[in-house]
Amino acid sequence: MNKTNDDRGDRMQFYEVLSGVYDIVFPRDDETLHFLRKGLRPGSKVLDMACGTGNYSIPLAAEGHKVDGIDLDGAMIQLAKAKGKDVAIRFVQGDMTKIKEIFAGEQYDLIFCIGNSIVHLDNKETIERLIKDAYAMLSDDGKLVLQIINYDRIIKYHIDSLPTIDRKDKGVTFIRKYSYKEQEEKVDFHTELVIRENGEEKRYQNAIPLIALKSKEMTEMLEKAGFRKIEIYGGFEEEEYTEQSYATVVKATK
Repeated sequence: MNKTNDDRGDRMQFYEVLSGVYDIVFPRDDETLHFLRKGLRPGSKVLDMACGTGNYSIPLAAEGHKVDGIDLDGAMIQLAKAKGKDVAIRFVQGDMTKIKEIFAGEQYDLIFCIGNSIVHLDNKETIERLIKDAYAMLSDDGKLVLQIINYDRIIKYHIDSLPTIDRKDKGVTFIRKYSYKEQEEKVDFHTELVIRENGEEKRYQNAIPLIALKSKEMTEMLEKAGFRKIEIYGGFEEEEYTEQSYATVVKATK
């Protein structure tokens, strides 16, 4: 029991520290923002699931769209609220698997969940239910955008790490490693955050299981939910998806 409590405390500390440097590690990407806003009409309704610090929801709101953001992490939501204080936007700390209850009665023109977030859910059944809920909450011709690491590549080529993110000028390094568990169809995601400040170096480690969701499984879930058009890319610049692509980006139209 003590070990479990210690692990939980370590994880909470890791995410608390990560939230403070999140925008340094994962700055907003203009190509991603362009992909998300593409085809949106003025004043569209948008839901950002696992919104983090609002890197994408805030600029969309600043453009006049009606945006909601949800994230499980309270520190992330507080940062998002501070960053978005000058725009009309609603941020909610909550579980994205409960969007039908939290945002009851809402209809969105765009729902997105990026940053490899959806595979943090407990199992494939939970992911499938969330996709169905998102479908139900979209307006006609509404879009669902999902982005994850390309697990087809991770599995086939036995990839055991992602490129280290090293922001030397900011004193932050983020190390990411994978270990695939074939029988469980999960990937253990090991991360280490290194913070250098005032001549001192501190290291924070975390490990979490992720669902190794393949592209075919994702498209099958989207088809089963009822989406009439499914586009799959290898990145937000709409490059062709292959098993060697680093990312799996899907845009599904209701």
